Amino acid sequence: MQPTSLHSPWAWLPPAIALALVVAIHVSGANHALFLWLNHGGHIVGDVAWFHLTMLGDGAVALALMLPCIRRAPGLFWAALVAAMVAALWTQVTKQLVDVPRPLSVFVAGEFHLAGPAFRHVSFPSGHAAAAAALAGIWILGVEGHALWRAALLGVAWLVGLSRIMVGVHWPLDVLWGMLGGWLGAWCGLALQARRRWHTAGWGGMLAGAVLMAVAASLLVSRHIGMPAVMPAQRLLATVCLVWGAWELRGLVRLRAAAPAPGATSPYPAQAPPGHAGMARAASTKRLAWTWRRLRPLRLRWRSGRTQRRRGDG
Repeated sequence: MQPTSLHSPWAWLPPAIALALVVAIHVSGANHALFLWLNHGGHIVGDVAWFHLTMLGDGAVALALMLPCIRRAPGLFWAALVAAMVAALWTQVTKQLVDVPRPLSVFVAGEFHLAGPAFRHVSFPSGHAAAAAALAGIWILGVEGHALWRAALLGVAWLVGLSRIMVGVHWPLDVLWGMLGGWLGAWCGLALQARRRWHTAGWGGMLAGAVLMAVAASLLVSRHIGMPAVMPAQRLLATVCLVWGAWELRGLVRLRAAAPAPGATSPYPAQAPPGHAGMARAASTKRLAWTWRRLRPLRLRWRSGRTQRRRGDG
Protein backbone atom coordinates (compact mmCIF):
# COMPACT_ATOMS: atom_id res chain seq x y z
CA MET A 1 0.00 0.00 0.00
CA GLN A 2 1.45 3.32 -1.11
CA PRO A 3 -0.23 6.69 -0.50
CA THR A 4 -1.39 8.57 -3.56
CA SER A 5 1.29 10.91 -4.86
CA LEU A 6 1.11 14.55 -3.85
CA HIS A 7 1.00 15.34 -7.56
CA SER A 8 -2.38 13.61 -7.90
CA PRO A 9 -5.40 15.95 -7.85
CA TRP A 10 -7.07 13.56 -5.40
CA ALA A 11 -4.37 14.38 -2.87
CA TRP A 12 -4.23 18.17 -3.07
CA LEU A 13 -7.47 19.36 -4.72
CA PRO A 14 -9.99 18.59 -1.90
CA PRO A 15 -7.95 20.32 0.86
CA ALA A 16 -7.07 23.16 -1.54
CA ILE A 17 -10.77 23.79 -2.24
CA ALA A 18 -11.58 23.64 1.48
CA LEU A 19 -8.77 26.05 2.34
CA ALA A 20 -9.79 28.46 -0.42
CA LEU A 21 -13.37 28.45 0.90
CA VAL A 22 -12.11 29.07 4.44
CA VAL A 23 -10.18 32.12 3.29
CA ALA A 24 -13.03 33.43 1.14
CA ILE A 25 -15.67 33.05 3.88
CA HIS A 26 -13.43 34.53 6.56
CA VAL A 27 -12.37 37.54 4.45
CA SER A 28 -15.91 38.26 3.27
CA GLY A 29 -17.45 37.78 6.72
CA ALA A 30 -20.15 35.57 5.18
CA ASN A 31 -19.99 32.80 7.78
CA HIS A 32 -23.31 33.61 9.48
CA ALA A 33 -25.16 34.54 6.29
CA LEU A 34 -24.00 31.37 4.52
CA PHE A 35 -25.05 29.28 7.51
CA LEU A 36 -28.59 30.70 7.41
CA TRP A 37 -28.87 30.21 3.65
CA LEU A 38 -27.73 26.59 3.79
CA ASN A 39 -29.68 25.80 6.95
CA HIS A 40 -32.97 27.09 5.51
CA GLY A 41 -32.41 25.42 2.14
CA GLY A 42 -31.79 22.02 3.70
CA HIS A 43 -35.44 21.60 4.69
CA ILE A 44 -36.20 20.28 1.20
CA VAL A 45 -34.39 17.03 1.96
CA GLY A 46 -35.85 16.53 5.42
CA ASP A 47 -34.32 16.04 8.85
CA VAL A 48 -34.22 12.23 8.78
CA ALA A 49 -31.75 12.13 5.88
CA TRP A 50 -29.48 14.71 7.55
CA PHE A 51 -29.70 12.82 10.87
CA HIS A 52 -28.37 9.64 9.27
CA LEU A 53 -25.63 11.47 7.41
CA THR A 54 -24.47 13.19 10.60
CA MET A 55 -24.47 9.80 12.35
CA LEU A 56 -21.77 8.61 9.91
CA GLY A 57 -19.45 11.35 11.19
CA ASP A 58 -19.72 10.34 14.82
CA GLY A 59 -16.35 9.29 16.25
CA ALA A 60 -17.57 5.97 17.67
CA VAL A 61 -19.28 5.07 14.39
CA ALA A 62 -16.13 5.90 12.43
CA LEU A 63 -14.06 3.65 14.71
CA ALA A 64 -16.54 0.79 14.38
CA LEU A 65 -16.38 1.07 10.59
CA MET A 66 -12.66 0.23 10.73
CA LEU A 67 -13.28 -3.31 12.00
CA PRO A 68 -14.08 -4.97 8.63
CA CYS A 69 -10.57 -4.25 7.28
CA ILE A 70 -8.52 -5.37 10.31
CA ARG A 71 -7.43 -8.67 8.71
CA ARG A 72 -7.72 -8.16 4.95
CA ALA A 73 -6.36 -4.60 4.84
CA PRO A 74 -4.12 -4.16 7.91
CA GLY A 75 -2.35 -1.21 6.33
CA LEU A 76 -5.60 0.70 5.95
CA PHE A 77 -6.63 -0.30 9.47
CA TRP A 78 -3.54 1.19 11.13
CA ALA A 79 -3.56 4.20 8.82
CA ALA A 80 -7.19 4.86 9.80
CA LEU A 81 -6.34 4.67 13.51
CA VAL A 82 -3.50 7.17 13.06
CA ALA A 83 -5.81 9.39 11.03
CA ALA A 84 -8.41 9.24 13.80
CA MET A 85 -5.85 10.34 16.39
CA VAL A 86 -4.58 13.21 14.23
CA ALA A 87 -8.15 14.36 13.47
CA ALA A 88 -9.05 14.18 17.18
CA LEU A 89 -6.01 16.26 18.13
CA TRP A 90 -6.80 18.74 15.35
CA THR A 91 -10.34 19.30 16.61
CA GLN A 92 -9.80 19.16 20.36
CA VAL A 93 -6.73 21.40 20.44
CA THR A 94 -8.47 23.95 18.23
CA LYS A 95 -11.59 23.85 20.40
CA GLN A 96 -9.49 24.58 23.48
CA LEU A 97 -7.74 27.50 21.82
CA VAL A 98 -10.72 29.01 19.97
CA ASP A 99 -14.08 29.03 21.74
CA VAL A 100 -16.53 30.00 18.99
CA PRO A 101 -20.19 30.15 20.09
CA ARG A 102 -22.66 27.81 18.39
CA PRO A 103 -25.48 29.14 16.20
CA LEU A 104 -27.91 28.74 19.14
CA SER A 105 -25.87 31.30 21.10
CA VAL A 106 -25.92 33.78 18.22
CA PHE A 107 -29.45 33.47 16.83
CA VAL A 108 -32.75 32.88 18.56
CA ALA A 109 -34.33 29.50 17.88
CA GLY A 110 -36.84 30.88 15.37
CA GLU A 111 -34.19 32.40 13.07
CA PHE A 112 -32.78 29.05 11.97
CA HIS A 113 -33.72 25.38 11.94
CA LEU A 114 -32.32 23.51 14.95
CA ALA A 115 -32.80 19.75 14.72
CA GLY A 116 -29.70 18.61 16.61
CA PRO A 117 -28.69 18.84 20.27
CA ALA A 118 -28.89 22.28 21.89
CA PHE A 119 -25.14 22.97 22.00
CA ARG A 120 -24.02 26.54 22.67
CA HIS A 121 -20.22 26.59 22.89
CA VAL A 122 -16.95 25.28 21.32
CA SER A 123 -18.27 25.21 17.80
CA PHE A 124 -14.97 25.46 15.89
CA PRO A 125 -14.12 23.05 14.28
CA SER A 126 -16.52 20.18 13.50
CA GLY A 127 -15.35 16.80 14.78
CA HIS A 128 -17.93 15.01 12.61
CA ALA A 129 -16.55 16.65 9.48
CA ALA A 130 -12.99 15.72 10.52
CA ALA A 131 -13.92 12.07 11.12
CA ALA A 132 -15.76 11.79 7.81
CA ALA A 133 -12.90 13.38 5.87
CA ALA A 134 -10.31 11.17 7.58
CA LEU A 135 -12.19 7.96 6.81
CA ALA A 136 -12.95 8.97 3.23
CA GLY A 137 -9.38 10.17 2.73
CA ILE A 138 -7.96 6.81 3.81
CA TRP A 139 -9.93 4.98 1.13
CA ILE A 140 -9.55 7.64 -1.57
CA LEU A 141 -5.80 8.04 -1.13
CA GLY A 142 -4.88 4.54 0.05
CA VAL A 143 -6.79 2.31 -2.40
CA GLU A 144 -6.60 2.34 -6.16
CA GLY A 145 -10.04 2.78 -7.63
CA HIS A 146 -12.15 4.35 -10.34
CA ALA A 147 -12.53 8.12 -10.27
CA LEU A 148 -16.31 7.77 -9.95
CA TRP A 149 -15.92 5.64 -6.82
CA ARG A 150 -13.51 8.13 -5.27
CA ALA A 151 -15.81 11.03 -6.15
CA ALA A 152 -18.73 9.23 -4.47
CA LEU A 153 -16.72 8.77 -1.25
CA LEU A 154 -15.65 12.40 -1.29
CA GLY A 155 -19.25 13.45 -1.90
CA VAL A 156 -20.46 11.47 1.12
CA ALA A 157 -17.80 13.10 3.30
CA TRP A 158 -18.90 16.55 2.16
CA LEU A 159 -22.55 15.67 2.82
CA VAL A 160 -21.68 14.52 6.34
CA GLY A 161 -20.00 17.85 6.97
CA LEU A 162 -22.93 19.72 5.42
CA SER A 163 -25.34 17.83 7.68
CA ARG A 164 -23.83 19.60 10.70
CA ILE A 165 -25.04 22.90 9.24
CA MET A 166 -28.44 21.47 8.33
CA VAL A 167 -29.14 20.29 11.88
CA GLY A 168 -28.08 23.71 13.16
CA VAL A 169 -25.03 22.93 15.32
CA HIS A 170 -22.05 24.16 13.25
CA TRP A 171 -20.97 27.04 11.05
CA PRO A 172 -19.57 26.58 7.52
CA LEU A 173 -16.06 27.50 8.74
CA ASP A 174 -16.32 24.78 11.41
CA VAL A 175 -17.06 22.17 8.77
CA LEU A 176 -14.34 23.26 6.34
CA TRP A 177 -11.64 23.45 9.01
CA GLY A 178 -12.66 20.07 10.39
CA MET A 179 -12.42 18.51 6.93
CA LEU A 180 -8.94 19.96 6.51
CA GLY A 181 -7.87 18.26 9.75
CA GLY A 182 -9.40 14.95 8.69
CA TRP A 183 -7.65 15.03 5.32
CA LEU A 184 -4.35 15.83 7.02
CA GLY A 185 -4.94 12.88 9.35
CA ALA A 186 -5.51 10.55 6.39
CA TRP A 187 -2.25 11.69 4.80
CA CYS A 188 -0.32 11.24 8.06
CA GLY A 189 -1.78 7.77 8.62
CA LEU A 190 -1.01 6.53 5.11
CA ALA A 191 2.49 8.00 5.10
CA LEU A 192 3.35 6.46 8.48
CA GLN A 193 1.93 3.07 7.54
CA ALA A 194 3.84 3.07 4.24
CA ARG A 195 7.02 3.64 6.22
CA ARG A 196 6.42 1.25 9.12
CA ARG A 197 4.44 -1.56 7.43
CA TRP A 198 2.55 -2.60 10.57
CA HIS A 199 0.52 -5.80 10.53
CA THR A 200 -2.42 -6.82 12.71
CA ALA A 201 -1.59 -10.51 13.16
CA GLY A 202 -0.05 -9.83 16.56
CA TRP A 203 -0.90 -8.70 20.05
CA GLY A 204 -1.11 -5.06 18.99
CA GLY A 205 -3.67 -5.84 16.32
CA MET A 206 -5.64 -8.08 18.66
CA LEU A 207 -5.77 -5.39 21.33
CA ALA A 208 -6.81 -2.71 18.86
CA GLY A 209 -9.50 -5.01 17.51
CA ALA A 210 -10.82 -5.74 21.01
CA VAL A 211 -11.03 -2.02 21.79
CA LEU A 212 -12.93 -1.32 18.58
CA MET A 213 -15.25 -4.26 19.28
CA ALA A 214 -16.06 -2.64 22.64
CA VAL A 215 -16.72 0.68 20.88
CA ALA A 216 -19.03 -1.03 18.39
CA ALA A 217 -20.84 -2.83 21.23
CA SER A 218 -21.44 0.48 23.00
CA LEU A 219 -23.30 1.74 19.93
CA LEU A 220 -26.01 -0.83 20.61
CA VAL A 221 -27.15 1.10 23.68
CA SER A 222 -25.51 4.53 23.57
CA ARG A 223 -27.62 7.61 22.83
CA HIS A 224 -24.71 10.07 22.79
CA ILE A 225 -25.51 11.24 19.26
CA GLY A 226 -28.62 12.90 20.67
CA MET A 227 -30.90 12.01 17.74
CA PRO A 228 -33.40 9.25 18.59
CA ALA A 229 -34.36 8.84 14.92
CA VAL A 230 -30.97 7.27 14.08
CA MET A 231 -31.04 4.60 16.79
CA PRO A 232 -32.31 1.77 14.51
CA ALA A 233 -29.64 2.52 11.90
CA GLN A 234 -27.01 2.95 14.62
CA ARG A 235 -27.83 -0.45 16.12
CA LEU A 236 -27.91 -2.12 12.71
CA LEU A 237 -24.52 -0.68 11.80
CA ALA A 238 -23.10 -1.69 15.18
CA THR A 239 -24.39 -5.24 14.76
CA VAL A 240 -22.90 -5.59 11.28
CA CYS A 241 -19.54 -4.24 12.46
CA LEU A 242 -19.55 -6.53 15.51
CA VAL A 243 -20.31 -9.67 13.48
CA TRP A 244 -17.88 -8.76 10.74
CA GLY A 245 -15.23 -7.71 13.24
CA ALA A 246 -15.61 -10.96 15.19
CA TRP A 247 -15.15 -12.91 11.96
CA GLU A 248 -12.03 -10.93 11.07
CA LEU A 249 -10.54 -11.33 14.55
CA ARG A 250 -11.25 -15.06 14.43
CA GLY A 251 -9.31 -15.15 11.17
CA LEU A 252 -6.44 -13.28 12.82
CA VAL A 253 -6.33 -15.81 15.68
CA ARG A 254 -6.22 -18.70 13.21
CA LEU A 255 -3.62 -16.91 11.12
CA ARG A 256 -1.44 -16.41 14.18
CA ALA A 257 -1.87 -20.03 15.30
CA ALA A 258 -1.01 -21.37 11.86
CA ALA A 259 2.01 -19.15 11.21
CA PRO A 260 3.70 -20.32 7.97
CA ALA A 261 7.11 -21.91 8.14
CA PRO A 262 10.12 -19.97 6.83
CA GLY A 263 10.03 -19.96 3.05
CA ALA A 264 6.29 -20.72 2.85
CA THR A 265 3.75 -18.35 1.36
CA SER A 266 1.45 -16.54 3.80
CA PRO A 267 -2.30 -16.69 2.93
CA TYR A 268 -2.35 -12.94 3.58
CA PRO A 269 0.99 -11.47 2.43
CA ALA A 270 0.23 -8.15 4.17
CA GLN A 271 0.08 -10.03 7.48
CA ALA A 272 3.50 -11.67 7.16
CA PRO A 273 5.31 -11.19 10.48
CA PRO A 274 8.39 -8.94 10.52
CA GLY A 275 11.34 -10.78 9.03
CA HIS A 276 9.20 -13.38 7.27
CA ALA A 277 9.58 -11.67 3.91
CA GLY A 278 13.34 -11.52 4.42
CA MET A 279 13.52 -15.22 5.29
CA ALA A 280 11.50 -16.10 2.22
CA ARG A 281 13.84 -14.08 0.00
CA ALA A 282 16.88 -15.73 1.59
CA ALA A 283 15.44 -19.23 1.01
CA SER A 284 14.64 -18.36 -2.60
CA THR A 285 18.17 -17.04 -3.16
CA LYS A 286 19.64 -20.22 -1.65
CA ARG A 287 17.59 -22.42 -4.00
CA LEU A 288 18.67 -20.38 -7.02
CA ALA A 289 22.34 -20.68 -6.01
CA TRP A 290 22.00 -24.47 -5.64
CA THR A 291 20.36 -24.75 -9.06
CA TRP A 292 23.04 -22.58 -10.63
CA ARG A 293 25.80 -24.83 -9.22
CA ARG A 294 24.06 -27.97 -10.49
CA LEU A 295 23.95 -26.54 -14.00
CA ARG A 296 27.67 -25.69 -14.03
CA PRO A 297 28.75 -28.75 -16.14
CA LEU A 298 26.12 -27.93 -18.75
CA ARG A 299 27.23 -24.30 -18.86
CA LEU A 300 30.89 -25.29 -19.32
CA ARG A 301 29.98 -27.74 -22.08
CA TRP A 302 27.87 -25.09 -23.85
CA ARG A 303 30.69 -22.52 -23.66
CA SER A 304 33.24 -25.05 -25.01
CA GLY A 305 31.04 -25.91 -27.98
CA ARG A 306 30.41 -22.21 -28.68
CA THR A 307 34.18 -21.53 -28.72
CA GLN A 308 34.81 -24.41 -31.16
CA ARG A 309 32.08 -23.18 -33.48
CA ARG A 310 33.56 -19.69 -33.52
CA ARG A 311 37.03 -21.09 -34.40
CA GLY A 312 35.55 -23.18 -37.20
CA ASP A 313 33.75 -20.17 -38.64
CA GLY A 314 36.97 -18.13 -38.69
